[in-house]
Formats: sequence, C-alpha cells, structure tokens
Amino acid sequence: MTRTTGSHMGPTRRRSRWPLAIAGALVVAGVIVGLLVWRPWDRGATQAPATQAQTTSASAPAEQTEQTEQAEQEKQGETPMEQESAKTSLAADFAAGKVRSVRLVGDSITAGYGTDGYEDPNFGVGGNVIYDNGWGTVFYETPESADCWANAFRAYAAEHGVSDFVNAGINGAFMTELAQDPQAWVGEGADVVFVALGTNDAGYYGPGEYADAARTALDYVEQHASTVVVVSPVSDLRPEYQLVEPAASLGDVLREICDERGYLFVDARDAVSPDQFCDDGLHPNSQGSLAIWDCICQTLGL
Repeated sequence: MTRTTGSHMGPTRRRSRWPLAIAGALVVAGVIVGLLVWRPWDRGATQAPATQAQTTSASAPAEQTEQTEQAEQEKQGETPMEQESAKTSLAADFAAGKVRSVRLVGDSITAGYGTDGYEDPNFGVGGNVIYDNGWGTVFYETPESADCWANAFRAYAAEHGVSDFVNAGINGAFMTELAQDPQAWVGEGADVVFVALGTNDAGYYGPGEYADAARTALDYVEQHASTVVVVSPVSDLRPEYQLVEPAASLGDVLREICDERGYLFVDARDAVSPDQFCDDGLHPNSQGSLAIWDCICQTLGL
C-alpha cells in the first residue's frame, strides 16, 4: 500500500553549511588565543619574575632586620652616642689611673645626712675645710664613717689611684649659693667635679631662676675641671605645698643644660624608692644613698 503524504506537509528544504563553518572558525581562533596566552615555548620567561620575586621575598627579612638595627643604632647615636663615648672615656680614665683628684659639690644628701654613721662635722671644729668665704663662714667635710654614696665613691676612687678626694657636701646648700660664690666652694677644682644641687632650691626657686644659677655656677666649674658631672636631685616625698617647683622639673632643667654644654648627666630622680627615705621624707637613708651610687655607676659605666 502506497503511503500518501498529506497536504499539510511543506516542501523539503536543503540544510545550510554556514553554521558549521562559523563554529570551526571559532574553535581555531580559540586555540590560537590560548597558545598566545600560554606560550609554552616561552615558559622560562614567564617563570623568571616568579623566581626573582621568591628570591627577593627570601632575602627581604634579613635585609629588613639589618636596616632596622642600623636605624636603631643611628637613632641611639645622636646625643646618647656622644654621651656614651664620654662615659666610656671617664670609666677608662679611672681604670687607667689618669684621674688624680675628685671633688663633690652638693647639699646634705651628698654630705650623707640621715645615713648610718653620719656625724655633722660642723658641730665641732676639725676635719677638712670645704668652704671658706673669708668672712667667717666655714664648713667642714663629712667624716668617712657616714654610709653614704659619697664615701662609696671615695672607696672606688682610692682603688683607682685617686689621691685627692673631697666631699664638699654642705647641709642646706643651694645651686644659687654656688653661683654666688663658686671660688670659695670649688676652689681650684679637680680633674673630675660632680655637682649635685637642687633639692633645697626646689622649695624657693622656679625653673627660670634655677637655670640661670646653674649656668653661672657650672661656668666656673667647667673652667676648673677636666670633666663635669651633674647629678639631678632625687624625687623625694615632700608634699607639693612645700615646693615652688618639683625636684623632677629641676632635673629637666639640668638635663637641658648638660645637653647644651656636653656635661655628663646622671638622672637620679627615680633612684631612691619611697621606703629608702628617712622619716622626714627628704633625706635618703643608707640604702637610698647607696642606690644613688648604683645609679651613678650604671650611668657612667664605673
């Protein structure tokens, strides 16, 4: 039986080849682009930057550490480096026996008031004269029996060949008094002169007046000493109403002057703890006074 095609069927159409050609062209183009991006023949060139980056990354920590250490040394080597050089020089001079004379110019804390074995030399005539203004005002040196930082220094100096050591600490002394009459107090000076004044000034003078007195006094000291060492007053336990200016602020004044002039500066403001003061809250006891000596040793490398 012959099958007859219905009239609803349309005429048979011929299929076009253009879609296949376009698809083929796109595949070829994709391969070419992929080769250009990947470039397997030039793999060494693409890996070189990665290798270089890895090398840089590996060496960076060591170089960065070295640069950080160098920067830190340079940062510490401004004024502190110059001071470190001077500290080393002073310690070396003592070790080599080049220091023949030392003079301490200070107040009652330098004199050793409040320490074990202290005896006020001015209760009786005798001992070494440490101040004489020629008008009847005379002060004498504290005995070596006092367990104070000055006598600890005396023992150190003797071990290093110092033949002339004077503790010119005077009870109640001021920096302003040293400025007014330095010759009567410092005399002809010494190889090394320590100046430790300001505790009493804090009760009467502000930073400006104190700075003027310190500069005047230290001018004379500098002319009569090979090395000038300035020791700050300690931060004592006196109430604020007894002070015109805290001792710590006067320490800032002294530090600034020392930086300007190249003097050695010992910051003893925090050297004495609260339990190392006498009952008056002002004078260090034996432990407190020796704590000042430890601070001096650490700062100057003695």
